[in-house]
Amino acid sequence: MQGWWRNQSDVNEKNFYIVATAPDEPSLQVKISGPYLTEQAAEADLNAAIDEAKDIDPAACGYRYSITQVKGCKPGVIQHMASHL
Repeated sequence: MQGWWRNQSDVNEKNFYIVATAPDEPSLQVKISGPYLTEQAAEADLNAAIDEAKDIDPAACGYRYSITQVKGCKPGVIQHMASHL
């Protein structure tokens, strides 16, 4: 994953995230990967992030995935889990 930087000053106030949305509950959204400085960086990582989400939770096969720009710089779920290994 290329989205998570060790230096928080490298990220913007608004960043791009790969977001998973539950198919039966559209209001349930989880930032699974990010932050990314550019939409292109998120697009480049999209397939790998989806594969990792499916490895973590087989139910993730049914989720919808999108790239969204939001205010924030906290790590996505995948980066958060990786930092605790």
